[in-house]
Amino acid sequence: MKKTKKEEVLDKTPKYTVKDVAKIMNVSAHTVRYYDNEGLIPFVSRTESNIRMFSDYDLSWFRIVHCLRATDLSINDIRKYIELCLKGNKTILQRAKIIFAQEKILEENLKNLQSQMKILQKKKKYYKDLLKNKSNDIWNPL
Repeated sequence: MKKTKKEEVLDKTPKYTVKDVAKIMNVSAHTVRYYDNEGLIPFVSRTESNIRMFSDYDLSWFRIVHCLRATDLSINDIRKYIELCLKGNKTILQRAKIIFAQEKILEENLKNLQSQMKILQKKKKYYKDLLKNKSNDIWNPL
């Protein structure tokens, strides 16, 4: 019988090595070990020979940690978020505030990136026109 998506995410059976997680998450093995060493992925299992083994449950933690890190949330703030998660429902408001604040920062970053993209697109058009018409660049300082 096939597992549901929720059952997969909650599956705590260790089955992925650091190399597997790196490939699944499209990150370096160093990043996987770093997140674990920093205590950002709770409950990672180890074999008798101390090899890290990750479950689907661990991957769900990894995804949120990696997402938060990609939005420039500091390692300390991510650690705080994870600690709050582990305390359960009584910390929902605190966790929500972290996520809402990070979303606002990310939205501002997106606006800035979109503005920069418009500038680059104008420059791209300018250069395409120069190349097409074999013109000289009158805006480039000599």
